[in-house]
Amino acid sequence: MTWQEYQEAVAVFYEQIEGVGTVLRDQRIPDRVTGQHRQVDTLLTLETKGHSISVLIDAKFHSEPIDVKSVEEVAALATAVGACKSIIVAANGWTQPAEIKAEHLSCDLRLLSLEGALDLLVPDKWMMCPSCQNDCMVLDAPFSAKMNDGLEVWWLEGACRQCRCAFVWCQDCGIQHELKVGESITCDCGYHWQNNNGSIAFSCVAEGRAP
Repeated sequence: MTWQEYQEAVAVFYEQIEGVGTVLRDQRIPDRVTGQHRQVDTLLTLETKGHSISVLIDAKFHSEPIDVKSVEEVAALATAVGACKSIIVAANGWTQPAEIKAEHLSCDLRLLSLEGALDLLVPDKWMMCPSCQNDCMVLDAPFSAKMNDGLEVWWLEGACRQCRCAFVWCQDCGIQHELKVGESITCDCGYHWQNNNGSIAFSCVAEGRAP
């Protein structure tokens, strides 16, 4: 997953939450002092009883928990663009000092994991990649091959969007194989599987059963 996708997932997350308000994505808002346009990941705006309330939502796709500096930067940005409140959505949580600082600055902290973000954006998400653990495997439609003995072989397969590690599930013997790019394996029922850059090549080594 890229940071741009994570930012998109945060916007989708707030769009799906029931309640009032309008979610605006990737906004350019003038700085109240300099007039220079500042980039805001997501802005939640509410109109209530004749008043307009804006909430700045910032996505942090960091590999480590966010620190005090990140909280201070987001709170300062919210003040600069005139937002009434700030929220940080982090992929990997935050440190205890960051939590204390956020409470002092009235900045809410929310957790949206990598897997949760991928669930929002990838309709065919099958599983988190067991190889790189940085993205997910996308399940393709079931595949099948007609053998020369008239029987049909079918299987499920998917590949990681990032590292292209493939996962194949043979429906004859039930064995599941994880194959990195270039790797191959022959399962118990004599079918040979090979990962060609995320695409599974199928063949049969059993005599008389070639597709």
